[in-house]
Amino acid sequence: MTKILSLYTSHDGCVTYIVDNKIVFHTQIDRHNKYKHSSLPSKELTDFLYSLDFDVLLISQTPSHSTSEWYGIFEGSYKWYQKFKKFKIINFELSEHHLFHAYCALAWKKNIKNIVVCDGHGIKKNNFREQESVYKFEKDILHHINTESNNIGQHYAQSSFQVYDQYFTEGKLMAYSLHNDFARRKQKFFEEQMFKFISQYNLEYDFLFTGGCAQNVIFNNTLLNKFTKVFCDPFNGDFGISLGAANYFLKNSLKIESIYLGIPQDFNLDLFHDYKIIPTNYDEVANILQNEPVAIFQSRSEQGQRGLGNRSLLMSPIQNDSHEKLNQIKKREWYRPFACSILQEKAKEWFDMKGADESPYMMFVFEILFNKRNILKAGFAANQTSRIQTVKESDNLHYYNLIKSFEKITNIPILVNTSLNLPGDVLVETFQDLKNMFQKSNLRYIYLPEIQKIICK
Repeated sequence: MTKILSLYTSHDGCVTYIVDNKIVFHTQIDRHNKYKHSSLPSKELTDFLYSLDFDVLLISQTPSHSTSEWYGIFEGSYKWYQKFKKFKIINFELSEHHLFHAYCALAWKKNIKNIVVCDGHGIKKNNFREQESVYKFEKDILHHINTESNNIGQHYAQSSFQVYDQYFTEGKLMAYSLHNDFARRKQKFFEEQMFKFISQYNLEYDFLFTGGCAQNVIFNNTLLNKFTKVFCDPFNGDFGISLGAANYFLKNSLKIESIYLGIPQDFNLDLFHDYKIIPTNYDEVANILQNEPVAIFQSRSEQGQRGLGNRSLLMSPIQNDSHEKLNQIKKREWYRPFACSILQEKAKEWFDMKGADESPYMMFVFEILFNKRNILKAGFAANQTSRIQTVKESDNLHYYNLIKSFEKITNIPILVNTSLNLPGDVLVETFQDLKNMFQKSNLRYIYLPEIQKIICK
C-alpha cells in the first residue's frame, strides 16, 4: 500500500494525501494560514502533516516563487529531518506547470479528448511564458500539442488590477462587465482572444478546460454552444497542482469522487458555550431561511473557490431583502450577484441549461426561464442569469435534504448560496474559524446538519 504526500509550495499552495491510489484529503494551504493565496505553512498544518504516515513526498513549485518557508521547516526541524530517512522525496521544481493542471483535470474526467490550460501570468522558461496550452488525451496517453504565450489571462488580470488596484480581482471584473463599459470590453476581448487561440487547433466534440482562466464562468458558457461535452475543472487554479502532480506520478490512476475533500473537522461545541445550541431538523432550518441568513457547516470542506453546501451562507431566493441581508454579512460590491443552489432534478424547470444535465461546481451561468423571472428576487445577475449549483442527493445528502425541505414549504427548490467567509478572508475551514466569523458578523444562525444542531445568537 503506497502512501503519498504531495505539496505545492508556491502561491495558491495545496496539499494532497493519497493512500493506495485513493485521495484521503486535498486541501488549500491558505485555508489553514488564513492569508488568501499564500502557501505560508501554519504550525498546525505542518504538525498534522508530520503525523501522517507516507512513503513518498512529492514537492511541486514554480521557479519564480520562494518556498523557503517550507524548506526551512523540513531542513530546520529535527523531527522532519529524522523522518526524511523513511521516505523517498521527488522534487518537481522543473516540471511542466501546465502538465500538472492537465493531470488534475484528468482526475475529474478521463473520457474527454481535448484539454486546454490557460492561466494568467504564466511560468517563465527561457524568456517564454507558459500561458496557454493544448493537450490531447487519446488511448490513455496525454499528448502535448502546443504551448503559447498570448497574454490572454494576464491581460484580463492587468485590467482587473487597473480597476481595483489589487491582484486576484478578476471575478469582480467579470461581474462588473454587466454594468460597466470598460469591464464589458475587457470581457469581450478575453472571449475573442480565447476563441482565436482554440480555433487554431480544430478541437471538436469535447472540451476539458483548466487553469485560472476557467474561473471565467461567462466564457465557460460560450463553450456549451461550441462543444457537445464540456467540463470546467473546479480545481483549475494552482490550488489543484499538488493533486495534478500526484496524478502524474501515479500515471493518471487517481479519480476525484467528490469536491468535499478537506481535512475532517471536529464539532467542538464548547467553543460556542456563550450561545444557544439546540436540536433541530431540516424543516425548522428551512423555516428560518425564509427570513434570515443561515450558515451551514459540515465536517469536510469543499475545495476550490466556491462554497458548495459544506461552507455556505444561505437564504431564501424569494425575499426582496435577501441580497441586502446577505450583504450585511458579506459586504460585497453592489453589482456582484450571489449564486443559486437548486435540486438537480428541477434545474431544467427553472433555467435554460443549454443541453447540460448538471452544474455541480458553479462553473457555468444559466439564464432563468422567462416564466420564472418574477418569482426569484435574489441569486441572479442583472442579465437574468445565475451561476448555479445543481445538488444531487448522492453528492451532498444534508444539503439536498435542506433544499428539499425548503421546497416543501415554499414550492421553490432553490436556495441563495454564497461562500462562508467575511470580506477579505479565506473560506471558513475549522470550527474555530466558524466561531470567529460568528463573533465578528451579525450572522445569527449556524446549522450543523451532521449532528442536527443549530447555534443561535
